[in-house]
Amino acid sequence: MHGSHYIVITAIVLLSIASVGGILTNYFKIPYTSMLVIIGLIVGIFHIFPNLKITPTLIYYVFLPIIIFEGAVNIKIAPLMSNAVPIGILSIFGTIISAVFIGIVFHFILDFPLKQALIFGAIITPTDPISILALLKNSADDYNGDNNDGIKTVLEGESLFNDGISLVLFEVFLGLNFHNAGLIFLKGDILNIFQYIFGIIGISALKFLYESLGGSILGVILGYAVSFLLSLTIDYLTEIMISLLLAYVSLIFAYYLHVSFIMAIIFSGIVLANFGFEKKVSSKAVEVFPVIIEYLAFIINSVLFLIIGIEINLFKILNLWIISIFLIFLVILSRFIAVYLFSPLSDKIVNKLRYKIKTFSQSINLNKRYKRFLVFGGLRGALPIAMALSLPLDLHMRSKIITYVFISVLFSLTVQAIIFDIFSKKKLKKIKV
Repeated sequence: MHGSHYIVITAIVLLSIASVGGILTNYFKIPYTSMLVIIGLIVGIFHIFPNLKITPTLIYYVFLPIIIFEGAVNIKIAPLMSNAVPIGILSIFGTIISAVFIGIVFHFILDFPLKQALIFGAIITPTDPISILALLKNSADDYNGDNNDGIKTVLEGESLFNDGISLVLFEVFLGLNFHNAGLIFLKGDILNIFQYIFGIIGISALKFLYESLGGSILGVILGYAVSFLLSLTIDYLTEIMISLLLAYVSLIFAYYLHVSFIMAIIFSGIVLANFGFEKKVSSKAVEVFPVIIEYLAFIINSVLFLIIGIEINLFKILNLWIISIFLIFLVILSRFIAVYLFSPLSDKIVNKLRYKIKTFSQSINLNKRYKRFLVFGGLRGALPIAMALSLPLDLHMRSKIITYVFISVLFSLTVQAIIFDIFSKKKLKKIKV
């Protein structure tokens, strides 16, 4: 009973603190997510919640489904399809290049073991949909506009779809710690090392295709199935309950079929919003559902970012201030390189397709302002933390990797998020229509 009391009281206190954070946000004019992390840091200093821990299971299977689902049901098909080229290029090539770049630089500058450096690169590379969706949702009224829908769609879409790539890279580089990888890294030259890496990538490619495509197909099937199920009832509360359960049903099916649960949730939400809600549910459900899921996502975000702040050991990070500055610079530089390296390729392809295929007629070109938006908007958050905490306990340098991930996430959710919020409000307002 004591445990139950503790959980209830902790939840009430956390939500109360989050409410205070929401009030303070209006006065300090900084993003809500940043305010929560800062408050969490302060709370963590006083050890008010010594037993409160964030775990990969909590993020992956409790928090993430609703957050991803809320983002998916709000995706507009037209801008998503129109901007499939920049989203795809940044999600795939941008993620791979950024992860490898971080790993190699990390290895040579800090003399960090290459295997662990590549793991760190794979963990910290993906932009975090939880952080980005929360920030864009909080600032939506400040920079809405038809011209801005495209760039926001690119940032949101990339943050949702690049997780699969990063998870594959994570598994690939983690696999370097087994079999003969150790001998190769100790005795092999750089050519043998990269041959080994690309050999594993080749083997993992089929697994990645199965997981990503399988998750996408599963999501579409479940989305249509639930849409049909919704047509059997006229009670809007039942319709909303079934719709919310779709996120976790997608997770469960994906788990047992060994496919990407993220892709399953994304596509089930897209199908539900653009098919089920258009034809199969009552007008009352269409009106109420967005409010309910937005509120649930808001609660989850509030608790999550508070816990992240509480979990981060600020004094430990301050003791590593030199390495922290280097890490922050490296992560931002890798994002800058990925965006600026592949933007010309994206624009070139889009310009060729724009007048040939109607779908791409509204696709955006990544101009200087949009590139800066993407660089500043490449926030890291809960997902890197979940991956870091899920590292095997016997992995060499595990504690250092986790510490470095927390350093990067702390900067991203505070300083970078505030800069991004200011930049987006000032710059994107200029291109409102």
